[in-house]
Amino acid sequence: MAKIATAFADNRGNLHPTAEAAVLADLTVILGRVGAESSLTAGLAQRIIEKRADIEAVFADLDAMTGGEHAQAA
Repeated sequence: MAKIATAFADNRGNLHPTAEAAVLADLTVILGRVGAESSLTAGLAQRIIEKRADIEAVFADLDAMTGGEHAQAA
């Protein structure tokens, strides 16, 4: 019997059980291959998610100091 399931799609259309997993997949693609082992990329993407608030604060400081010249449009 069919069941309703909640899933989250990444930018490639792959389904993931959580929103975090979908974003992690997207970040991994954006970052590309890091280091000799591709598993390093997934670890880096996970760290970015974990440190998001700190990373956003750093970019907010950069934008404030440079008048937003480094900011990218969404």
